[in-house]
Amino acid sequence: MAYIFKFEHSDLFVNSIKSYPKVAFDIYQGVAYYNNILSPSGAFTSSIYCAPRGYISLFEENIDRSGSSGLRAIRGGPPAFENAVIQGYPPEQDYTTGGDGRNPIIQPFIVKDGTRVAFKTVTTKDFNGANNFGDVLVNDYPLTASIAKEYYDTAYERAPTSRIHSVAGGPLEVGTSGSVSHLGALKNIMDFNQILSPQFAFSSSIRDLGAPGDLAGTNGTAVAVGLVSIPSIFYGSTIKKGTVNLKTFVSGTLIAELRDINRNGELIQVGPTGSVSSASCAGVVLYNQGFIVLTGSEALDGTHQETYVQGASADYPRWVYFAQTISGAFGGATDPGTSSPSTPSSSYFLGFNGTTITPTLTMLAHAKKNELNHSNNPTVIEASKAIKFSTGSRGYTENMELGIKNTVSASYNTPTGSFEKITYISQIGVYDENQNLLGIAQLATPVKKAENRQFTFKLKLDI
Repeated sequence: MAYIFKFEHSDLFVNSIKSYPKVAFDIYQGVAYYNNILSPSGAFTSSIYCAPRGYISLFEENIDRSGSSGLRAIRGGPPAFENAVIQGYPPEQDYTTGGDGRNPIIQPFIVKDGTRVAFKTVTTKDFNGANNFGDVLVNDYPLTASIAKEYYDTAYERAPTSRIHSVAGGPLEVGTSGSVSHLGALKNIMDFNQILSPQFAFSSSIRDLGAPGDLAGTNGTAVAVGLVSIPSIFYGSTIKKGTVNLKTFVSGTLIAELRDINRNGELIQVGPTGSVSSASCAGVVLYNQGFIVLTGSEALDGTHQETYVQGASADYPRWVYFAQTISGAFGGATDPGTSSPSTPSSSYFLGFNGTTITPTLTMLAHAKKNELNHSNNPTVIEASKAIKFSTGSRGYTENMELGIKNTVSASYNTPTGSFEKITYISQIGVYDENQNLLGIAQLATPVKKAENRQFTFKLKLDI
C-alpha cells in the first residue's frame, strides 16, 4: 500500500557538490585520444559515437540509430542535403524524410517566422537577406568539441591594424580587416594575470607575444608562441590549479615535462632530471579561460629532428611545437591556416583536473514506528484463505476474516513467532504539491519494516 507524507522544512536541503574530474589527452599523429575512451560497435554501426576520436558530442542525438532521418527536398527543390550548410530552403511542406542507411545522422532545423529565432552561426545579414519567412534553416550533426593547437611564428601578425589602400590606381580596398587572432584576443586577460606572475606579461622589455603589427606596438623581441585551446565542456567552471601536466615524448621516451607546481599559472619544466631547460618556465595556463600559452623555444632534444611546422624545415622538438599534429587548420610557418604536419616519432600528453559544481537537493524520507506496516500485495494473505467470500448477480463480498501471513521467524523450524505486521520497503516515490510523480528511488535491497522499527532514507537529486 502506498502512503504519501509531506516533507517538512527540515527534511529538505539544497547544497552543491564540487568535484575534480580527471582529463587526459594522449596525442599522436593528428589524433587526441580523450581519456583512453574506445569506440564500441553498435547494432547498426561500427562505432556508436558519431564524433571522431578525441572529440565530445555536444548533443547525444545520434547514438547507434536505425531507419531514416534528415530532410530531402521534393517538387523541384534543391537536392538532398543531409550535409548541407545553414541556409534557406523552400517551405517545410516541400520536404520529405531521407537519409536512409545505417546510423543515419539527424539534422536540427527551425522555420523562420515572426519570432526571428535562428541558429547562432547564421549572421543577421544572411537571416534578413537570403531567407524568407517560412524557409527552413538546417544545421549539421554531430556538433563536437575537442582541444585545438595553434602555432604563431615570429613573422605572423597577431593583431593587424585595418588598412585601406588603392591597388594599381584602382578604387580603395580594405587591405586587412583589423581582425585579432586568438592569441591577440588574450592580451588583456594575460596582462591582468600579471599579479600572479610576470610570465603573463603579453609585451615586456624582454619579449613581445604580439609580434610586429600588434596594436600596442612592439616593446621587446617577437617570439614564437604555441596556443592550446581547451573547451569548457572538458573542465567545467575552471581548471584546478596544480594539476596541469604536459609531456613530450620522442620514440616513446619522455624528454620533457611541464607542471604548474607553483599553482600560479607558470608551467615549470620538472623533468626528466637533468633535462634541457629544467626548472625554467616554458609557458602559462589561464585556468578560468582554458588556454595554455607556450613560449618555450629551447631545443628539448639535440639529436632528433622532425618537421613540426608544415612547410618549414625540420627542427628539434620545442615546447612551442607541443601537440602540433592536431593543429588541423592552424600551424603554418607564416600562416596559421596551413595544414598540420606528420611527426611519427613525436607524441604528447596533456592532463589536468577540471572543476564541476553540481547543485543537489537532499531529501529525508521518514518511515516512523507503527507506520507503513500494511500492504495490498495479494501475497500478504495466508495462502489457505480464500479472498472471495460470496459473489452473485447482486453483489460481491470479500472475506472479512482474511488472515495475514505471519513472516516472523522463531527458534524452531515448524512454528512461527508471535504475529507481527511486517512489510518490505522497496521504492520511494517523490511527488509535487499536486501529487504528480516526479521520480522513484529504487532500493538495492528491500528493507524490512517491523512495527517497532523506524527508518530515515536519504535521497539525493541533482538539480
